[in-house]
Amino acid sequence: MEWTIEVAKGIGRVLLHPIFYFSITWVVLAGFWRIKRERRDFHMRVHPIFLELRHLFPVGILVGILLSIVTILLGLTFPLQLLLIVAVTTIVLTIIGNARLLSAAFTIGIPLLLVSSLSLFSIEWDFLDSLDSNYLLGASVMLGLLMVAEGILMIKNGLKDVSPKLRTSRRGLIVGALQTKRFWLLPTFLFLPSGVLTLPFDWWPVISSGSEGYSLVLLPFLVGFQQQIQTELPGAAVKRMGKNVLSLGLLVLIVGIVGVFLLPAYAAIITSVFALIGRVWLVYRHRIRENNNPYYYAPRNSGVMVLDVLPNSPAEKMGLKTGEVIQTCNKVNVNSQEEMYQALSKNRAYCKLEVFDHNNEIRIVQGALYEGDHHELGILFIENQKIGQPNQVG
Repeated sequence: MEWTIEVAKGIGRVLLHPIFYFSITWVVLAGFWRIKRERRDFHMRVHPIFLELRHLFPVGILVGILLSIVTILLGLTFPLQLLLIVAVTTIVLTIIGNARLLSAAFTIGIPLLLVSSLSLFSIEWDFLDSLDSNYLLGASVMLGLLMVAEGILMIKNGLKDVSPKLRTSRRGLIVGALQTKRFWLLPTFLFLPSGVLTLPFDWWPVISSGSEGYSLVLLPFLVGFQQQIQTELPGAAVKRMGKNVLSLGLLVLIVGIVGVFLLPAYAAIITSVFALIGRVWLVYRHRIRENNNPYYYAPRNSGVMVLDVLPNSPAEKMGLKTGEVIQTCNKVNVNSQEEMYQALSKNRAYCKLEVFDHNNEIRIVQGALYEGDHHELGILFIENQKIGQPNQVG
């Protein structure tokens, strides 16, 4: 009965957590800002305003359930003081860096490093007077678990509905880029080192805080990532980063568990520093790769580059994909959007395209057109333009 009551209270507490409401508000604002950018670049909305909100909960809840099973079996504790600092840090980092800084390495690693350092060096802070350093051991392991979840989410869910954008190259040309941005809210059960629950087994909780009683709390962890990709296809970039984050998360998890049993006094500091350095290094490597490699979404000497395809458009139904190059339209060579229009107007009921795919091989894309379709296939082009001249939709 005590467990049933505590579970019910834990679920209810998530509705009192500021991150729950902040996440929803910020994700809606992120959709508004994205649409504003899309209208500036393309004079139209590419994706609906609730795109980011649509991905916030479903997958996050599923991952949160899986994490909760692990955290309950391990008996991971999370002190109230650290919980509050993590919430404040998450809000501040989101405002500063949007989804770029929403890795657990930052939202939990920074508070964990701060609190553990103050505790280790006996620096007084009234807010942390009642905090025992043992209370931080569970948070060290939780940091690794959340980074593992972050990597898996990037690999499995990070490529849905990528947003196109335009930017100016180092030579002053208009080039394309794709922005991946995702937010996930992971509600996860953890134990607070105070309450009415007692240990049901001698071995539980594994990460003991020294407390005699515990209470369950459902914590909403906001996890996200954001990348700008301009030198390769988004699938390769996102999956590579996801695998790197997953590998780093597994290493952080191992370091955290080993530190708990071998160096408990330093486990939190070692784990948080390792996570922070590793995650910053991955971001740095991605930026170096993007800066040193040639632009992929750039004007071509022959054909027109497809930057993106609008959802539910004729182009999407015909199977056109980001990064492909249209060579001919209705057997007419095309090198600009205007030439595409002229070729389409020759046959208002049918469209046949010769396209260079991602393997640089020619494939045929074709489909019937209906009244008005020839004016807008739903393709965002990359073609030679002057700075300040808006890209159009074909």
